Amino acid sequence: MTDPGAPFWVPSAALQHHVNRTVSGSPEVDWLSHLRATHLPAQVGRALVVGCGEGHVERALARAGGAREILGIDADTAAVGRARRHAEGRGLAYIGYAQFNPRSQELPPGPWDALFVIDTLHHAFGAEDLLRRCHDALAPRGRFVMLEYVGPNRFQHPDDRMEIVQRYFRLLPERLRRGPLTGRIPARRELPDAAGLARALPREAARSEELLHLARTTFAEEALMPAGGGLIHPLLSGLESNFGGDPAGEERILAVLGEAEARFSAQGLLPDAFALFVGRRRSGATG
Repeated sequence: MTDPGAPFWVPSAALQHHVNRTVSGSPEVDWLSHLRATHLPAQVGRALVVGCGEGHVERALARAGGAREILGIDADTAAVGRARRHAEGRGLAYIGYAQFNPRSQELPPGPWDALFVIDTLHHAFGAEDLLRRCHDALAPRGRFVMLEYVGPNRFQHPDDRMEIVQRYFRLLPERLRRGPLTGRIPARRELPDAAGLARALPREAARSEELLHLARTTFAEEALMPAGGGLIHPLLSGLESNFGGDPAGEERILAVLGEAEARFSAQGLLPDAFALFVGRRRSGATG
């Protein structure tokens, strides 16, 4: 994959094209390229990526040029190590990495000309505080970019939406429906129980549906773009390890799912589970 990240954990060209089209309107233009063309300056200068994972965004920024310093930070020490090795292997000396615990560590000193927060806030305690710190670390003319899950908290999708998901779940091949842990093939898509998920993943602290409100409260909104996932996220979450046995057949399935998701989103039946928010410092703010 040459795009900044594989969506929904399945490395698929069909799925990437669907996400690209959702964000930018073109299957060939990924979200970061779209932002570079429409909202970010040609010379980014200093860029910080919070929740860098294995470094897809940083390397994509480096390929685009115009940045003199890129720093990726993440709570996952192993992911940071892999991202660093990827950058070193490509000779990208101006990409740096550090482990970051948002509860106990300050953000690296700004000002940052571009500050990205990637799929992080719905995992974090104190999302409002982290957003405020991002605002204060942003350069006066900088841009804040949040790519985030904004769907129902802890997978608690309403019954009418889940009925659509169940319809498509029944159409999947049996091997894609098989539970990775149980090995059985359920008749219906089974999502985690909210209370059980809270016990298993206590870090899932932020209420996902509140994140856009928090971002809009903290930053001056410049753009908000849908990033898909209304059908595919509840349908495939947790089943990604089932993919890979029939790449050609899976690409066809994912292309159909992408088309269905776009149709349901346009009809207002399945709201997007992910969003891309672009913001600026509020006028008169100091920090």
